[in-house]
Amino acid sequence: MEAEDQRSRFTFQHDWFELVRPEWEKRTAHLRGTELRVLEIGSFEGCSTTWILDNLMSHPQSVMIAIDTFKGGMEHRCQGDHGVDQGADQGADQGADPYQLSTLKGRFDGNVAKCQQVAKLRVMQMRSADALIRLRQDGSRFDFIYIDASHVAIDVLHDAVVSWHMLEEGGTLVFDDYSWRGFIEDCYNPRMAIKAFVKCAKPEVECAETESQLWVKRIRNCISATPNPDATLYYWEKGVAKRP
Repeated sequence: MEAEDQRSRFTFQHDWFELVRPEWEKRTAHLRGTELRVLEIGSFEGCSTTWILDNLMSHPQSVMIAIDTFKGGMEHRCQGDHGVDQGADQGADQGADPYQLSTLKGRFDGNVAKCQQVAKLRVMQMRSADALIRLRQDGSRFDFIYIDASHVAIDVLHDAVVSWHMLEEGGTLVFDDYSWRGFIEDCYNPRMAIKAFVKCAKPEVECAETESQLWVKRIRNCISATPNPDATLYYWEKGVAKRP
């Protein structure tokens, strides 16, 4: 377990990760000292990034990739308007900057620079939608993935689906904000996307829900696909079946 004074060397204006850190310390104990390929989707000030570097990167061959635009997400910029801003993750007017997004990248850099294993970190400063496609095209594979980027459901679903194809069997995928309801309309909240993803990936997942996160382990497919023997039931509306 990491000593509190070790974390005090960092400067975080928003230490959200500290709320879940005790759970992480328990759930990742078996990973300490092993060779790991870690992907972090959403880093913000580096609160989780620095913890991973300090606690999961000790193996000489371990590597980590962090993806973030460092421009914040829709929830950081909405000023009473919960409508989807189609250009939200492309940047925003910094006039009202309660999260001090204009200095976010500098704060991140300053924090990770204090980690002994920082040389194992590669930062992709770009949208996750673009970065994940690039990583998959490059044939990247990971043992541990943490999703904490956009809090908009459709973005969370995209991050989950694309990164899942890069997660090794036996690997772990952690969703942050499983219980977060920052938007009045549920269709925008992460939980909707996470539940949809888990339902579709059911044959290959083992899930453990914590207070605010969902931990998913990728397992060998345990549910075989069974062809439907009744051609009249190929489609949801019974009686309107067509030739497959």
